[in-house]
Amino acid sequence: MKIDENSMQSVSRVAAILRVLSSSHVSLGYIAKRTDLPRSTVQRLVNALAAEELVEVTNDGVSLSWGIMRLAEAAQSSLLDKFRSAIETMFQETHETVDFSTVYGKEVTFIEKIHSDQEIRVVPKSGRPMPLHAMSNGKAMLSMMSKSEIQSLLGSQPLKMTPHTKTNVKDILNEIETVKATGYAYDFEEHSEGVCCIASPIVIPGHRPYAISITVPFFRFKKNIPLFQESLNRCKNKIELF
Repeated sequence: MKIDENSMQSVSRVAAILRVLSSSHVSLGYIAKRTDLPRSTVQRLVNALAAEELVEVTNDGVSLSWGIMRLAEAAQSSLLDKFRSAIETMFQETHETVDFSTVYGKEVTFIEKIHSDQEIRVVPKSGRPMPLHAMSNGKAMLSMMSKSEIQSLLGSQPLKMTPHTKTNVKDILNEIETVKATGYAYDFEEHSEGVCCIASPIVIPGHRPYAISITVPFFRFKKNIPLFQESLNRCKNKIELF
């Protein structure tokens, strides 16, 4: 089948716009700048997306709408059905809080989480910001992106969550290079004090970045890192073989 070049260009432009958007509202000018598209083109494509209920346009700007969320949830549910057994096995091996996550805008979003069954455990607080640079699963997913993509997501002033959070962009980029080389990302009380985490990136061809992680109270973390690495490797291998 011969694919029309104009159609391909339109699809590419729509995809570029959707990648810029998140649950937060942004202006048409911001979208035009981030996508290198004329404002008139952005306006036309945004109107078309709004008509399909894939984006929402208000006085505050443009954001993703329920239609795109439903598509994402359907895709994630399908993935999770395939990967749940591997994640459950990782929990049985560690008895710590484990999760499967992806990127949503500039933050980590959890698709599946199993809480630790130990007396002292980590149960994440809802409503707390989850910036990619301050979380091990976020760093793992950043390691799958280009330098320009990472810098765009970080911005010039990354959010400081605790006294341990790295906010210097150069330092964060250097850490991401280490993640790329080793396959492991760490959070040493950078998102929440008293909480540490280790994660690995998950590569699924044709899909957005994903990560699996193990979240642990700080006093149990360092001595068990080899165990966590082995469990992450087994889970990662099972998932990426599907």
